[in-house]
Amino acid sequence: MPGTRRAALVVCAVAAVLLGLGGGFGWYAGFHNTGLNRNFDPQRMAASETRMWRAYYGGRMGALALEMAGVMREQMGASLWTTKEVIEPMAEGTRIFARGPGNYNGEVLPKLETSYERLGRALGRDWDAHEVAQAELAWWVARRTPGEDSPEQVGAKIAHLYVLIYERQNTDVQQAGVLRARAAALRDAGGQNADWPAIEALLLESYTALRRGVQ
Repeated sequence: MPGTRRAALVVCAVAAVLLGLGGGFGWYAGFHNTGLNRNFDPQRMAASETRMWRAYYGGRMGALALEMAGVMREQMGASLWTTKEVIEPMAEGTRIFARGPGNYNGEVLPKLETSYERLGRALGRDWDAHEVAQAELAWWVARRTPGEDSPEQVGAKIAHLYVLIYERQNTDVQQAGVLRARAAALRDAGGQNADWPAIEALLLESYTALRRGVQ
């Protein structure tokens, strides 16, 4: 798909998500970065991430990008433009990773780094985009690596990502990482017959713990 057309479709998709999130506020939020949201809705996050995972494992990358837009707005307080700018390389990195084992550092990491650099700049965060991108990729890769793929191991990597983003380190943040990893492990165990309601319930517990830990 030509770049201009692809960008236009992403903007339209993101706009539909943002403007559907809440009446008049949706219009304002669509065009302004409101800053990192430490009071996100855990239920909304859990439902959106569940749909995101279903889209990823179903090979529906367009639907995946759409869900990413909702998460970006809810969790990061990103504007319509910022969301488009962040999602494009993030979605491309996800697509490359979905192909299977490969040159993660050479192909996937630069995409994630671009996303986090743009996001940090837009939100006024002084995080190291390379470090945050490495932390994101680390838990993806751990889930594919025998001996490093237990929920406790993967969860610790997810928690490290949260610490870099929110600058909070406590038992709630650690618990949030492990619960999210357990949800991912449950998906893997079920495969095509995954218990999605149970997965969403674990993600709800995870995001509830995360909100406690970062406020």
